[in-house]
Amino acid sequence: MQFSYILIGGSNDLESTVEQIKEFDDFLCVAVCKTRKDAINRILELKPKVVFLSINSLDKESDSISFSLLSELHEFLDELPTIIVLSDIKEAAYEAYQRGVSGFLLTPMDPNELRKCLMRFQKTHKALHTDTISIKSNGDYNFIRASEIVYLKADNNTTDFYLKSGKVVSAYKTLKHFEKLLPFYFFRIHHGYVINIQYVSRINLGKSSCYLQNNEVVLPFSRTYKTNIDTIILRIS
Repeated sequence: MQFSYILIGGSNDLESTVEQIKEFDDFLCVAVCKTRKDAINRILELKPKVVFLSINSLDKESDSISFSLLSELHEFLDELPTIIVLSDIKEAAYEAYQRGVSGFLLTPMDPNELRKCLMRFQKTHKALHTDTISIKSNGDYNFIRASEIVYLKADNNTTDFYLKSGKVVSAYKTLKHFEKLLPFYFFRIHHGYVINIQYVSRINLGKSSCYLQNNEVVLPFSRTYKTNIDTIILRIS
């Protein structure tokens, strides 16, 4: 089971934080954001299970970026993702918990405290992840593991599922409908395609092309979804 997370903060040491969390295989970074606007957009788009807010005493803007973010998210979401604050300011813990965050870790992070925090999350969120998609077509129900789906293709008001086995399954619902049901490792790269990044073997930015299954499948990506391509590169790298 894997959980997606976004790391937010104004400091320049966010990448080192990502490296620390990488030690825990069940947590995968889907975005690193340094501005409030970018953070809001990415949270609404990617729907991460966990959001790490970094508040650094040396960064004058980090406080406003982090805590104002919570109020703004409430305008769009009925339920917020799990929020964990990372800070070198002990006093920030009180305000963090007053605002309803789920965890607080003092930085530099103690690996043991990070492990306890993530294990607490896993214990209480076991039921969040499902890996089976139900596809109905003329009374015929197909139950497909999401991990077996290579990509989805829109065909007017229907959607074709291209599977690892080579089989193609069609469903009489739109790509947008299924996009909402898929796990976090699926990304839209074009108005007509959603891909499983586990099968990405190459991305050519010059040709605006995404290669899947050891370059056997080549799909175009559009400028509209260039941010998603950047996230895929970050994730795989």
